[in-house]
Amino acid sequence: KTNEILRTKSEAIVVAELRKCVGFAEDMVRYVKNPDNGGVGLAAPQIGVNKRIIAVSLMRDGDDENYRTIAMINPEIIEHTEETESDNEGCLSVPGEQGEVSRWKRIKVSYIDTSLRSQSMLLSGLAARIVQHEVDHLDGILFTDRVKKIENVLVGN
Repeated sequence: KTNEILRTKSEAIVVAELRKCVGFAEDMVRYVKNPDNGGVGLAAPQIGVNKRIIAVSLMRDGDDENYRTIAMINPEIIEHTEETESDNEGCLSVPGEQGEVSRWKRIKVSYIDTSLRSQSMLLSGLAARIVQHEVDHLDGILFTDRVKKIENVLVGN
């Protein structure tokens, strides 16, 4: 069932459901913050929930230790640069595989936070990449669909 959900476009959270989603969104943030889980982002479809909620670590780069991890309800990329950059990505839903993916360098994302306020944020670099990767999950897209060359990191090709 989870695999099917991973390939399905997730449903937006309607106003009447927002309050009910806050605890779930906060649980997702706790999961991402837990270093034992080894992820920098999580989308609700990855845990079998067909709703538009993500938890993301807003890192400048891989060495950034002073970053926030937040939940975004109904995230939408509302602006982006034409300029892209490629980098390696992996995914908790595709264990052992990495690949080079091209993403927009800078984005503006709108979302509802866990205080139920509308927000928007300009992001660049790794934070922009993480948000784009997680929003893809909400649209049924895996990074392997966008990858230039896939590598099985377990085998080490």
